[in-house]
Amino acid sequence: MSAYMAQELARPAARARYRVPAAWLMAPLLLALGAIVFYPIILIVVRAVAPGGHPDWALWADTLSAPGLLAAVRNTVILAATTTVIGVPVGVFFAWLIERTDARWGSLSRLLPVIPLLLPPVAMAIGWLFLADPRAGFLARPLIEAMQAAGIAVEADRVAIQSWAGLIFLYALWAVPHVYVIAAAAFSGLDPSLEEAARMCGKGRLRCFAQVSLPAIRHAVGSSVLVCVISSIGLYSIAALIGSAARIEVLSVYIYRLLNFSYPPKTSQAVIIGLLLMVVIASIWLLQRRIAARTGHAQIGGMGVRPNLLALGGWRWPARLAVLLYVLLTSVLPLLALIVVALQPFWRSRIVLADLAFDNFAEFGASSAARDAIWNSTMLAICAATAAVLAAGLIAVVARHAGGRREQALGIVTKVPAAIPHIVFAVGVLVAFGFAPLRLGGTWLILLLAYVAIYLPTASIASEASVQQVGNQLTEASRIFGASPTRTFRAVQLPLILPGLAAGWASIFALVLGELNAAAILSGPRNPVIGYLILTLFDNGTYSQLAAIGSIIGIVSAIAVSAVLLLGRPRFARSATA
Repeated sequence: MSAYMAQELARPAARARYRVPAAWLMAPLLLALGAIVFYPIILIVVRAVAPGGHPDWALWADTLSAPGLLAAVRNTVILAATTTVIGVPVGVFFAWLIERTDARWGSLSRLLPVIPLLLPPVAMAIGWLFLADPRAGFLARPLIEAMQAAGIAVEADRVAIQSWAGLIFLYALWAVPHVYVIAAAAFSGLDPSLEEAARMCGKGRLRCFAQVSLPAIRHAVGSSVLVCVISSIGLYSIAALIGSAARIEVLSVYIYRLLNFSYPPKTSQAVIIGLLLMVVIASIWLLQRRIAARTGHAQIGGMGVRPNLLALGGWRWPARLAVLLYVLLTSVLPLLALIVVALQPFWRSRIVLADLAFDNFAEFGASSAARDAIWNSTMLAICAATAAVLAAGLIAVVARHAGGRREQALGIVTKVPAAIPHIVFAVGVLVAFGFAPLRLGGTWLILLLAYVAIYLPTASIASEASVQQVGNQLTEASRIFGASPTRTFRAVQLPLILPGLAAGWASIFALVLGELNAAAILSGPRNPVIGYLILTLFDNGTYSQLAAIGSIIGIVSAIAVSAVLLLGRPRFARSATA
């Protein structure tokens, strides 16, 4: 201990040099993020809430007393709570099974739980609509007919996907992979000595998971809860497609209607609701940070760690079947339904093999607008995911080193866009950058700016979970031995947080690829993206074309996400995938 203290006292200059480069690097980054994130928010709030230079309290009263708002709030709270209660335990448990037990199947097992990321939520919702619609669903219609033939009276609405049960089912299926990628990144670098010691003391498999492994990744669990709550509140596609048909309106759909189904658009009311959501989400984030600070952080063992997989014995194959069943429900069945409908001339429950053809794909490929939409969305997804993850990762590392209130302030800066519904934020981006003097409206760049800002919170949550999991001991040891900040980050921190960054990149890529809300405001014939194309096809009722684009999205996303998750594995895992 005395030697350690002597080295610390002998290196005050090194500690000072560690902080200065970070400050120089952070200043332009924070200025750029401030321009992208805060300028649109401030501009639209000033123009909409206080158009005459002073607050319009009557507008607030009208907004909060509007019919339907209370029901939308109640439905949103129910969906966010049930999604979190179901999605977080299932996602964390799957991550533990694959990263810490012998239920894995090499590299394939790491890809199975994230396969649902390959389908945007709108594609999964459309696939399940094709499966479980009581009138023409591939599963629901034969089930109803079989039960009626057996003399069992059944109401079609009882098995319809357009219901509370169907909505919660789809929300939970959608949430699990987002939880998994965060928890798996934490489990992959966890020091296995903790679990080995617990096993030697006689703890069973489930007790080892609940009392040792799970508390060791508490930061990742807290981040997963935050992701579920924020994403559930802002999710539009599933709620619009399934919830609206079941007459279950949530806040995202309510805000969309204010902006698109009112004349003139009620932008002021939408902004007020967005501001209230910002306060709620910021409060949840601060609560999560306070709980995490009280519980400390777990220790990652470093690059030399080799996990000793827990033997599940007779539970090995049931665990594998549970993962396969989840993949079947979230990806295989919806994707098969999309492909079948894409091959049909029109959607119907009866499949006639002679009618199946690639005409919809050929028509889709012959459209220059469709090709431009796929290319634009793919490039935007790559650029937005990379920019958001790099910015969030750097901020998380510097914030962790700064600590205290500065860490909280930087965390709040990166979470602000999550509190603004995407469609409201897109309006702010259009007002801020779409007209004079920049005139970026209808361009590729305005979509990129919006996507980076919108998905910065997702990248920040994944980055913070990875950085907090590492702790400060390794970076302090590197500084004591004279390593520069750049070398410390490159040789010590980056290899350990890379799985979390890769997980965040994969999530953002899949989300941007099928993004609908911002595309509805910022995209058009001059800068088409997949979200704009999906909205057009859905409004026109061309389900076969809609199924074709859903299939194409799955293929593009599968290649990119699989490659990133494999390359982003810890180095030791690449040599121990058997």
